[in-house]
Amino acid sequence: MDRSQPLGDVFELLKWVLLGMAFTYLWVDCLNGVLIRIGVGLSISQLFKMALLAGMLLYLLWKNTSYFLISFGLILFFLFPLLFRSIFTGDTRGVVGDFGYNLKLILFPISFLFFGSLDNIKGQNLKIRNTFAWSNFALIAVNILLGVAGIGYSQYNGPEGAGIGGRGFFYAGNEVAGIFVLFGGVCWYLTKGWGSIFRFVFFVFLLILGIMNTSKTAILGIILIVGLTELPTLLKKKMSLGQFLIVLMLPFLAFAIVGSVYYGVQATGLIDRISFFYQRMDLLTFILSGRNEMVAGAMSFYTEVFGFWDYLFGLGNGEFVDMMGRYHTKAQIIEIDFFDLLFINGMLGMGLILAIYVAVTCKSMYEGIISNTPYWAINLILILISMMAGHIFNSAMLGISLGFFNGLVVHYPSSKTQSTSTLV
Repeated sequence: MDRSQPLGDVFELLKWVLLGMAFTYLWVDCLNGVLIRIGVGLSISQLFKMALLAGMLLYLLWKNTSYFLISFGLILFFLFPLLFRSIFTGDTRGVVGDFGYNLKLILFPISFLFFGSLDNIKGQNLKIRNTFAWSNFALIAVNILLGVAGIGYSQYNGPEGAGIGGRGFFYAGNEVAGIFVLFGGVCWYLTKGWGSIFRFVFFVFLLILGIMNTSKTAILGIILIVGLTELPTLLKKKMSLGQFLIVLMLPFLAFAIVGSVYYGVQATGLIDRISFFYQRMDLLTFILSGRNEMVAGAMSFYTEVFGFWDYLFGLGNGEFVDMMGRYHTKAQIIEIDFFDLLFINGMLGMGLILAIYVAVTCKSMYEGIISNTPYWAINLILILISMMAGHIFNSAMLGISLGFFNGLVVHYPSSKTQSTSTLV
């Protein structure tokens, strides 16, 4: 391919346009929520993400042919089964909708490959990463606070019909917990140069945001990520007398945090929602919010309706939702990503997507040993969340940012300067 200087300038401009789109796509999601609120039916966020995806593919075609072929192969892998099914059944109505669902699955790997193909832009990748993390974390935090204040959307409808929790102007509310865990975990890592008191205050702030979002995913996810990223440091660190006394105070601190969490949960109305459902469910159904019953409903027709082709490639999103309406009386996906992938995209689709996430997680674990980055913990927790909840693998909101953090090549400072404010 001709990589002459004029063409190179065009693609250099495209690179910066795509970076700008990546920086602003969550803001477009908020604007989309406002438009839906006032009755505008056009989803500008979907159009924006599709334009971003197309731009990434075009850039990879010029910059890294191998990455482009991998990305194009992923698209064909999830497109061909839909086309073959429509040819054999004569039903072409669901192809576009099903492929739109599948595109959300591959936004993460394509985003990962795109950001992995970017050079260290004038040594500014570290600054770009930090700016991206803090600006979007601030946007997420403001939206959660706005939602709690009654501005925008509530996270859930309460037993009495009142709104519970906040997600602001994010219309796709179930995905807010995932992006909060991602950006909260990265920003916690970026506070490594702060003093202990400021870091503790920030940790409490993260907990408060998780409580206000009223999501088990948000609360437990951020606690687990903070615990995983801090544990290696605590094990290696030689404690002074003052630090030892602080450790002795941890049980009392934990008690205070638990009390604060309980008060926050009660104040936001989540305790009413918990008691409302807990009285009607066994423990497993309560923990999984009834998703295990939906899995049982899907398994009732998995062995009866699925043929060999369906076992390999799935039913597709539209047909699976229809089958759930017939067999489970609730026409929706299960919202446990592992099972949704199995039923919608088959064993091959599920295996491919899960293998991609596991491979990236293993890569981040190796890099974390060298540069002490937090992505291994974030990736691992998100995979675990996907086994119990939804909107991780099939979240376009999460996929773009997760690809950004895992793919962007960052040259870290030396170990002597790594604890300074350069990281922040």
